Amino acid sequence: STEFYAKSPSSNPWNKSTAPYPQAVRGGSWMDPADQLRCSARVGSDPSWKQQDPQLPKSIWYETDAQGLGFRLVRPLRIPTAEEMDKYWNSGVEKDP
Repeated sequence: STEFYAKSPSSNPWNKSTAPYPQAVRGGSWMDPADQLRCSARVGSDPSWKQQDPQLPKSIWYETDAQGLGFRLVRPLRIPTAEEMDKYWNSGVEKDP
């Protein structure tokens, strides 16, 4: 949100998740209008994207109903320390309610 970015550092702001939905999805898709086809375009994730997931409990990665959802690869400029990796990789909300 605007408030978050206003009080965050200008370099690498990080907002720790407190709920499974919504999570920011960026970049637009083939289903979006032309003005949304940019890396800064954002939309919030929705539990309906997992509607057809056959697994019980539902997988955190199974997104069968998010046909416009893709992925991007990101590589850090320097390899993070073990402490930094733990902080960012193990900080999300892991399960649906």
